[in-house]
Amino acid sequence: MIKPYYETELGKLYNGDCLEVLSDIHSVDAIITDPPFAFTGGISNGRSACTSDQFFGYWWKAVATQISEILTPEASGFIWCDWKTAKLIANGFEPTTQTHNYFRISQMLHHFREMSGMGSPFRSSVDMIAYLRGPKHKDTTLINKNPATLNHISEYWYYGKHDYHPAEKSPSICEKLMKWCSKEDDTVIDIFSGSGVVGVVAERLKRKWILCEKVEQYAEIAAKRIETEASQLKLFR
Repeated sequence: MIKPYYETELGKLYNGDCLEVLSDIHSVDAIITDPPFAFTGGISNGRSACTSDQFFGYWWKAVATQISEILTPEASGFIWCDWKTAKLIANGFEPTTQTHNYFRISQMLHHFREMSGMGSPFRSSVDMIAYLRGPKHKDTTLINKNPATLNHISEYWYYGKHDYHPAEKSPSICEKLMKWCSKEDDTVIDIFSGSGVVGVVAERLKRKWILCEKVEQYAEIAAKRIETEASQLKLFR
């Protein structure tokens, strides 16, 4: 069993490989995570804008299988991706035998970042977020009547360097997603936690949390961010 790198009353942060950490985890209520999908295409594999499953697809299948095993059947969550990797992310959850009882990517959310990134002839301005649902999930935390819950999020988030991590995600977007897929006292997991934004938001929303980050530099940053958040919250609760 891997020893936590850092922990609070609500959660634990592990510094290690996600597959090793997942093998020690049981019964989680929700997932919000951002896998390293940038490694699937571009000049790194010699074919611009072409998704390669030589590594990522097989590796992701193993990760998705582990995710499906630790989440409760009622669970749901969100997984960042892009247009090249959306199908690979979804395929990772496809069962190897015919069944209706499995986790699946049922919809895709779009986050309009309100600025232009890279690309030609069209400049990138949108993040994609896959919506994962368990076989018994009821969407009880979502409202789809009045006002409708839209699959479009519009919020400024800078393309470029951020304070804590190159692929850092917006805390307010994470808070919105966490409210959609969990309730107070639920356990939320992020197996690619980077600088720990899921842990920070979980402390704020009184969710239990489990984080995993392979790079110790970012695990340390995450621990400091969460410690600061937890300390500040204690002053006001």
